[in-house]
Amino acid sequence: QAGLEAYSRTEAGIAYRFAWVFPTRQHSGGGIGFGAAPVREILGEESFARLDSEVIAARLTDENKDHPIYLLPVPARQALLDELLGDDPDFVVSWTIRNGELSARNRKIFDALLNAYQGDLHKVYQHVQVERLYLSRTYRSGLVDVEPKQTVDARSFPVTGDRAFSHLPPSVAGQVLYGTQGDLIDAQRGVLNFSDLLKRPYEHYKYLLTATESARVVLDHLLLGLDTVFTGSANDINLLEFRALRSAEYQSFRARLDLISVPYLLDYRVERKIYQEQVGDMLRGVHIAPHVPRILALWGVMTRLRRPDPKKYPDKLQKALEKLTPLDKADLYAYGRVPEGLSSEEARELLAAVPDMYVERFNHAVVRVEGSDYPLGDYEGSFGASVRDLKNVLMAAASDLPADARCITVPRLFDELRQYLEDRINHRWMMLEAQAGFHKLVGEGSITEQAFERWLDLSDLEVRSALGLVDEARYLELFRKYIFHASHHVKGERIFDQVTGQLRDPDEKFMRELEKSMDGNAGPNFRKDILGRIGAWALSHPKEEPAYDRIFPDYFGRMRDDYYRQQKETVRKGIQYMLELLSNDKAGELDLSAAERDKAQRALESLLGAGEPGTDRRDRHTRDSLKETLVQLSKHRY
Repeated sequence: QAGLEAYSRTEAGIAYRFAWVFPTRQHSGGGIGFGAAPVREILGEESFARLDSEVIAARLTDENKDHPIYLLPVPARQALLDELLGDDPDFVVSWTIRNGELSARNRKIFDALLNAYQGDLHKVYQHVQVERLYLSRTYRSGLVDVEPKQTVDARSFPVTGDRAFSHLPPSVAGQVLYGTQGDLIDAQRGVLNFSDLLKRPYEHYKYLLTATESARVVLDHLLLGLDTVFTGSANDINLLEFRALRSAEYQSFRARLDLISVPYLLDYRVERKIYQEQVGDMLRGVHIAPHVPRILALWGVMTRLRRPDPKKYPDKLQKALEKLTPLDKADLYAYGRVPEGLSSEEARELLAAVPDMYVERFNHAVVRVEGSDYPLGDYEGSFGASVRDLKNVLMAAASDLPADARCITVPRLFDELRQYLEDRINHRWMMLEAQAGFHKLVGEGSITEQAFERWLDLSDLEVRSALGLVDEARYLELFRKYIFHASHHVKGERIFDQVTGQLRDPDEKFMRELEKSMDGNAGPNFRKDILGRIGAWALSHPKEEPAYDRIFPDYFGRMRDDYYRQQKETVRKGIQYMLELLSNDKAGELDLSAAERDKAQRALESLLGAGEPGTDRRDRHTRDSLKETLVQLSKHRY
């Protein structure tokens, strides 16, 4: 609805409605009908639409928001549309636009004026004021949400005695006119959404069976034509109950609607933004440490993921799917990142299977509680931790903070998540049995452990970067050099040496050393596989330079790890020195050179955002959050 509202305010989204305008008697040429003087002589205009308000006796708006094109007789309208759009076979004009009629009140006013003007359409159109139609959720103009309730969605009522209608000319005022109001009326020319439709009594929405098929609703005094898109929401449990208890009615509705599964978010990049933007605004005065929104979103997504059924996929992919972990699947959905250890062919097949994985149907997940079975859904994202629940977890973590440390860190977040996982009665999905790591919430190999390890990975990289031990350009340059040599090796070509001006063989020693750091089990076809993955990527990204770090995240990760192993002692000393500075602002007795101390001091300043005026404090550590991060890194990694 927000998109439609914004679109209606653009040039491409222009829509129109109209109102009836009736001038005062002295400005209408002595009355409507015989002997009226020409309008142009009286007003200098051929229409009443631009009259000043003081000379307008009555202006009748139309709550149904009829399209002005309905004012044209159907034959003339169809001829006009054919003339305007006849040369564009791809543009199909809807039946409603070609054949639609004015609403009951507008039809009576139109016919009364047409009779008074002896069939002169031009004089009838003098009373028409066309205006732009804007859709608005706030003012319920074409965009309406209906909450579960036990009242009718539309009604009609007489308006002839209303003050606004008392100034109409006799030819119009003599008609019995009716007004309409209600959710159906407000949503005309837009979208009507029934929130939790199946929580309403059935008798209050069964009229939709005929309404959606005939585009009409019978009210007390008139037949209301509908120009509306109907949508509705219902949770899976209500839908299953409706299907089981009212099977006949369900089949009737099923033939008139499209069921669209709307799972919880499965991309933790998107969910992270929700926590960054919404919760960050709510927790004013509370610092949220780096990576908290990301790790919370990752954990939430992993609770919703289901183990894919390898039998539904090609044989060459089954082995990879059997080893897939919740973390692997979350990364695959969010970044298209394939797990380590896959061949180039398996990686290509896995990426190609992602659209099918999104829509894979599973057996209904069922938990048994107190002798009763509770279905949770048959698609991925039908259960798990909701965004609303995880917002509350974050708020609860903020409420438990000590007065002297107003900062939410990842370890404190996990303390709150463990308390949340104890509430199994209100969150039945927590009772599901684990399947190869999926739905395993606590313990070794659980999604909680995987999310915590991911935070350690991110923090480790953050600290190494601050210490100047990460240089992405270095890995990229090495890999480009490797691809250059491997390509010539596979083709059996020699390389031109720009220094000596002679041809030489590809550097076998260099290639083997780099292959050892990328894959210790690299076989004779390793180089061909590498080039094959680049070729596959180029097919889907024409005219783009190969992004090696995105094509081979597993190999780049291993190259980093190999380099990090060589620098582990340096990082350990740097962490210890920064912890000493954070504790008492004094250097301890660590055996560090002056250069190492200076590097650690600058790393500390970088992690705290010191000396960077353009840095958002929300993206940086406080002294407390950094100290806790370094303690956890020292405990688990160093």
